[in-house]
Amino acid sequence: LQRFFDGLEQAMASGNPAWLDPLLLEWTSSPTLTELQHKRNDVTELVTKILSITNDVAMENLPQEQALDLLTTVTPFYTYALEKIARLEMESRVAYVEAELTNVQRKLERLDRSKSAFISIAAHELKTPLTLIEGYASMLRDIVARHGDPMADTLLAGVNTGITRLRQLIDDLIDVSKIDNDLLSLNLQATSGLIFQLLS
Repeated sequence: LQRFFDGLEQAMASGNPAWLDPLLLEWTSSPTLTELQHKRNDVTELVTKILSITNDVAMENLPQEQALDLLTTVTPFYTYALEKIARLEMESRVAYVEAELTNVQRKLERLDRSKSAFISIAAHELKTPLTLIEGYASMLRDIVARHGDPMADTLLAGVNTGITRLRQLIDDLIDVSKIDNDLLSLNLQATSGLIFQLLS
């Protein structure tokens, strides 16, 4: 506070409020993480409190005319200090928000890479046991065909339907993985149904 009042005295003597700049910059250049997260303007509150105390002390200790003269002289310097602080605090907050957004973007990119890697690995890992199931189902179908069991034939048809659906799902996962890794490009074309809708 003594440095603030020394700077204020120099600013008033010279008529140049820039005497306050070094201290204001120091006060606003090190906000805590909590202050930034909760958008608190502690330096603004501090300077506003100093101004209030200055008003109270001047009114209590000086004759009314001198107090008004002092406050009229000092108020523009406090106004300058508050405007400067507001700008510096806003710059600090903007820098904080930019850093937070950059951090979130990095996390999202890492998550996207992990998702792509998981889809690719899962699809390829599922393909191997599916091929084994398909092979065993085919062998069972041959055995059932020789012995002519209609119930077993119906059950195997159900297994084959499930295998076909699972293979389609795995192929779709592989395609998604290729698209994510820019190994597959989409070629969009209108179908006959869309052409008919556009023509009608």
